[in-house]
Amino acid sequence: MQNYLQKLNCSNCKHQTQCFFNGLSESEYEFLYANKKEVDFKAGETIYKQGTESKYLIFLLSGMAKVYVEGDNKKTFILELIKPFQFLDIPSIFEDDMLYRSSAAIVDSRACLVDLAAFKSFILGHKEHVPRLIKHFTHVQNRYSTRLTNVIYKNMEARIADALLYLVNEIYFSRDFTLTINRTDLAELAGMSRESASRILSQFKEQEIITVKGRKVEVLNKKQLEQIARYG
Repeated sequence: MQNYLQKLNCSNCKHQTQCFFNGLSESEYEFLYANKKEVDFKAGETIYKQGTESKYLIFLLSGMAKVYVEGDNKKTFILELIKPFQFLDIPSIFEDDMLYRSSAAIVDSRACLVDLAAFKSFILGHKEHVPRLIKHFTHVQNRYSTRLTNVIYKNMEARIADALLYLVNEIYFSRDFTLTINRTDLAELAGMSRESASRILSQFKEQEIITVKGRKVEVLNKKQLEQIARYG
């Protein structure tokens, strides 16, 4: 992890329109700038840890990260892959500031860390931004609920199909892509062991639903994959 003293000026940031903090006044941007820092994380490095108290609200500026839950059996389930200009989850800021999930960089990444106490002060002092925060909380919780429901009620084939469709529709925006994540991550995205995931991927290859060459994946029959995801 490397902390940079030189940081983006919030009022002139090229990512401003994609940030939660857009449309602020000049004084609000100055307050935000004074209470943030930028940090680089190496691929595989932990960004925050489940069960710890958070001091920051973390916004990804570049790279890719994963948000995951860790079970008592040392197994992990990836809830979401985070791309630039998204928050890496939000701690329980108005209760105990605890983090109930973990996050790690998938590739070398840079994040903007906003001081959490300053953020709470900002929200409480500028209540016109509260609806935006509630909307964001609701959106995140709905995504996580959908992911967990899919794992609980679907068989393994359907879960791998879901994971592949998630990569096609929300991460790479293409049926033909090069995996940024590794095979273990793909398995944890589907809530299963790496061995089970590999077996089902091989099954999909034999059925000519996908092709896999190293990290390159191509979905040949998206309609069939959607049917497996829906009815599995």
